Amino acid sequence: MRIKLGLLTLSAVALTACSAAQAPAPAAVAPAPAQAPQAQSDQGQGTSSSGDNSGGGSQAAASLGQRSSEGGYWPASLQLGQNNSLGKVVLDGQGFTLYRFDKDTAHPSASNCTGSCLAKWPPVLTNNKIQIQNLDPSALGAVTRPDGTQQVTVGGWPVYRYINDVVPGQVTGQGVGGTWFAIAPDGSKAGGGKSVK
Repeated sequence: MRIKLGLLTLSAVALTACSAAQAPAPAAVAPAPAQAPQAQSDQGQGTSSSGDNSGGGSQAAASLGQRSSEGGYWPASLQLGQNNSLGKVVLDGQGFTLYRFDKDTAHPSASNCTGSCLAKWPPVLTNNKIQIQNLDPSALGAVTRPDGTQQVTVGGWPVYRYINDVVPGQVTGQGVGGTWFAIAPDGSKAGGGKSVK
């Protein structure tokens, strides 16, 4: 059974098999840029392991643009980026690092970040206009969240943005609570889950 993705055309759905919990990402492949965007290390930014960084959160919230009533947001694109410490990472269209949550599952895809979790970790939601740059479309999909919205998955893992990353390329969410990690293009933990200093 396929998940209905609202206004999306079914041509993208036909390219990949879906399970009841996962559907392919509703995105048109866009031409790749000449080089992958560079993700900055957060040197001097003070990575927090508790996720309670203060300052800048409202600026990051404003940069999310169009948001759902449940706190998720719709990016214009998903793209491959390169972080000096972690290697390849997935970025949104504004260059912000995207993350995975160890309490979620990839097979089947399921999101367990709900309620107050969403205040710091807005889910990346699908739409019919997301462009994909330098990412393998077969690694991308979508899962239905508890509120009924469709969340982007990479390698089956639901993806999020961290509200305390206030500058594109920051990775201050890496290792927060021992459960949040920048996501690599195949859905694994970027840099093998190592911490960033």
